[in-house]
Amino acid sequence: MDFTKETNAALEKLIAEKLPQMIEDKAGKMVEDIVSDIFRWGDVKKQIKEKIESSIQVNLQEFDLIDYNALIAKTINENLVQQINLQPILDMTQDIIGFVNQKEISLEAIAEMFIQASQEENETDGEGEITFITEEKEGSYISVYADIEPDKDKHSCAVQFCFNTNDKRDGKIFLFRNKDEYWDSKQKPLSPARLVNMNTLVNKIFRLYSAQVRITDYNHEPSTYWDRY
Repeated sequence: MDFTKETNAALEKLIAEKLPQMIEDKAGKMVEDIVSDIFRWGDVKKQIKEKIESSIQVNLQEFDLIDYNALIAKTINENLVQQINLQPILDMTQDIIGFVNQKEISLEAIAEMFIQASQEENETDGEGEITFITEEKEGSYISVYADIEPDKDKHSCAVQFCFNTNDKRDGKIFLFRNKDEYWDSKQKPLSPARLVNMNTLVNKIFRLYSAQVRITDYNHEPSTYWDRY
């Protein structure tokens, strides 16, 4: 056997049979890497992200966990509505999740929510008052203590929330606590069980917190008095 001759023959056969496929594979890998880089860097990734966000009409980065769950639930509901009439149920829940799309609310409008709830609670009374205490802390945030009943001690109020007043998160609530009418001696942080049992008004205030709705016009004390005259 001529070793050199056999080696050259085997090499020529390998080049003839395998080289085109090897070149094609490497070329394919090169193109794949180039395409990956295009999607990984530059404006293409951003444009695709914006296109997806536009198609579902929501910026997922602005969503907290509760909002994300609400989005999933809404998607399921909309698909079910195509099969059965769930609109009455959706109408009933609208009062609870109505602040999802709201970006700003004045402090006076929040006080008005407590006034409306107080009026509903006291349907036979011609006039009344709520508790709405604001305390500025260290020039950096405001604590609010609110209740539909008048003259409540701040720690006995149904709701406490705090929001920033001097940085880029100006007007955003960073603390929320509520008090159970029967069991709590003062406001406490939320737990899943407490979240489920919140009444409609407290749930609305919590939505301002969870959706990070910005509080505006907080430099004056809102009115606490109401009447039906």
